[in-house]
Amino acid sequence: MKLSDIDLRLLRVFQAVAEAGGFGKAQGVLGISQPAISAQIAKLEDRLGLRLCDRGPKGFALTGAGEQVLEEVTTLLDQIDAAAARLNAIGVPATQQIRIGVVDSTVTDPNNPLIGVLRELRADMPDLKINIGIFDFLACLEELRAHRLDIAIVGIAGNERIPNEAEAFPLYREVSSLYCSPDHACAGMSDPEILKSTLAASEISAHSFVFNPIDDDLEPMLLDHSEGVAQDTIELTAYLALSGSHVGLLPDHYAAPWVKDGQLVALAPLNDVIVSDFHALRLQSDANDPTVDRVWQVLKSLAI
Repeated sequence: MKLSDIDLRLLRVFQAVAEAGGFGKAQGVLGISQPAISAQIAKLEDRLGLRLCDRGPKGFALTGAGEQVLEEVTTLLDQIDAAAARLNAIGVPATQQIRIGVVDSTVTDPNNPLIGVLRELRADMPDLKINIGIFDFLACLEELRAHRLDIAIVGIAGNERIPNEAEAFPLYREVSSLYCSPDHACAGMSDPEILKSTLAASEISAHSFVFNPIDDDLEPMLLDHSEGVAQDTIELTAYLALSGSHVGLLPDHYAAPWVKDGQLVALAPLNDVIVSDFHALRLQSDANDPTVDRVWQVLKSLAI
């Protein structure tokens, strides 16, 4: 197995769970829900071909293989963090810069105020260097905590619980629904019960907010309809839905062009609408940085 960025993030989740002594205890450390943590550990176990931990009535415990993996992971991540610190020390930071992390496929949302904010900042602070990074939900939090981002803008579905070291406010709202191609078995079905049974036999691709809410209470009905729900990026979900192989949970603004062209159709309502409140997050320790605070205040003036 070759390491990739996502592999490293999975390893960090595993390390946090192991050091905290369980999935529930790691929630406060990672800032994501227990189901999201469980999904990440299951993905890592699948990639390694190992069972890393036992979780059941007797509580949480690492397996023998899990103990060995933790030892290797700790050594690896310590080396990576030390190397990153040395690399950061080589460069000379800009006098004025802002590093903003966003999740993928949000630029098409007319409710997203970020483009207007960037224009205002460039006019008001012409020497400001703006760096935008595209990350998934978990990576945004990781990059923020590692001080590689100043502000992250992420979608949170459900009642949020902001990590202790961060502050946040809701910026705008995004709605996602179920879509499929016109030739898919679910297309055009109006009877809810028949649609549910057909959906149960279908493969579903859902963007990561379904599995990465900060709140534990999110239980969209689509998870009850099908055993085959996969967590993917929004763009990959669009590919799968457009190809006719999957039903896709997609943001309405993102799906709109394909709906207009007849390449995607919305499924009949099944109470499977996901409302994600996009929040701006920053570490409380960055509140004293004048550049970060200036950008923060501009964003906050546009909050919903």
